[in-house]
Amino acid sequence: MSFAQKERERLAELLLTVGPDAPTLNDGWTTRDLAVHLLIRESKPFAAPGIFVSALSSITEKETEKQKARPYEDVVREWSAGPPLWLKPLNTAMNTSEHFIHHEDVRRGGGEVHPREFSQTVNDELFALAKRFGKLTLRNAPVPVILTPPNMPPATLGDNAGVAQRGDKVLRVSGMPGELLLWVSGRDAVEVELTGAVKEFEGFEVKM
Repeated sequence: MSFAQKERERLAELLLTVGPDAPTLNDGWTTRDLAVHLLIRESKPFAAPGIFVSALSSITEKETEKQKARPYEDVVREWSAGPPLWLKPLNTAMNTSEHFIHHEDVRRGGGEVHPREFSQTVNDELFALAKRFGKLTLRNAPVPVILTPPNMPPATLGDNAGVAQRGDKVLRVSGMPGELLLWVSGRDAVEVELTGAVKEFEGFEVKM
């Protein structure tokens, strides 16, 4: 079973355990909002584009209200059953980051941070995603950012001028791969250490 599928099962179980009104790390979202988002994104292709394209947001909003009116448990169970058949081959590519990040959004929604331990294989996968996301979210960072997981080669992002190689001011972000992925995705409830050009980085908002 892939990590994406395992995270789907874990997240579905957690959503059912905490109920529809639990907080998440997503601003203004309860677990009901998150469950509806997950279902629409994956299983309602006619409505999903509005998640990404503002001009189509009214379609998504209408479907969102429709799904929020359903019993919460039904929404969670429909999503937990997996993607439509035509999307199954893309499950890992589409959902590894989605399921991990949103699982942590619920786990940490109450304010506590307890990172989980993963195998090296999963850590490699999470760090690859952190680098991919970071290229987007840190492309306009005021200083180069070096993601530094333990026992893995670091990755330099947002370094358009190559200053990091010359030893100029850089921000070094150290933590486990999953924590780095959450950080480059704009989450604050993470266990990372920032050293170096911290002052120069202040005021820059990391967001998807």
